[in-house]
Amino acid sequence: MLITILCCLLLVSGGAVMAAATVKYHSLLAYYRQEIYEELGRGYYVNLSLLYIFVFGFIIAAVDAFLRNAALYHLFVSLAVLLASVYVLFSVRAQARTAALLREKVLEAIRAFVYTIDTKDHAFKNHSKHVYDIVSLFYEALPEYRCILNREKLLDAAILHDIGKINISQELLTKRERLSTEEWEQIKTHARQGRDMLNETSFREIGDWVMYHHERVDGNGYYGLLSEDIPLESKIIAIADSYSALCSDRAWRKRKSHEESIAVITAEAGGQFDPRLVECFLRIDRAALIKATERARVPEGIAGDYSRQD
Repeated sequence: MLITILCCLLLVSGGAVMAAATVKYHSLLAYYRQEIYEELGRGYYVNLSLLYIFVFGFIIAAVDAFLRNAALYHLFVSLAVLLASVYVLFSVRAQARTAALLREKVLEAIRAFVYTIDTKDHAFKNHSKHVYDIVSLFYEALPEYRCILNREKLLDAAILHDIGKINISQELLTKRERLSTEEWEQIKTHARQGRDMLNETSFREIGDWVMYHHERVDGNGYYGLLSEDIPLESKIIAIADSYSALCSDRAWRKRKSHEESIAVITAEAGGQFDPRLVECFLRIDRAALIKATERARVPEGIAGDYSRQD
């Protein structure tokens, strides 16, 4: 009876370890799920199904060992299977850590590139990071949308939302006078150029989110998309981008306070912004938003108007 109990404990432990490996495997694939599915097709789901079957197999084996009154050799088999599941867990954890390190390297390169773009105008050198921080806080206030949002890709789109401005001349970006119609049209091209640049990289899935972050739910944005046609991620970034702009100095106006910025965003609910997302944005802790703004604020510099529409 002792051997039977030990076998059951080993098999149950193996099932728990394999379940942990399955959860870790899910998190490992979370960011690149769409790309992996496109590469493997149905094989993607077959791989996941096999992991679940493996976990279920441990449970069946434990029940079988109990009902059979396991012999000594069952104990060694159970131990071997447990060690195999431990090996699988450590292998998945090693892959996850490797993927995380690679992603950290990519993010470092992205931040350096984005910093180069933002420093084309001194007043905006922390703008993209500010939008990134706001979107990170925003995501935590969106529990009802988390099932359809990929947090990491949303944050990538947030920090890369102005990547197309690398193709806009510094003279135009830093111009203090009112822009002509032709100049304004040139500024507006940064959204499409950002999408086109990302489409040539592994970030192509977020290209449309970047392109449409200047759309308005009333259809009066850059490309005239109505609310239901605008990607959810673009709507989120639009609110964060506008809050960041409102809290920053411009050549033609001083920055607004947190309360004033919130009032502007609230007033634009249903016009520029999705009213449901505005409600979610208002849930964000006031102190957290102010702290993020203070980290991003440029000390004593000449401000410039980046988008000429805020």
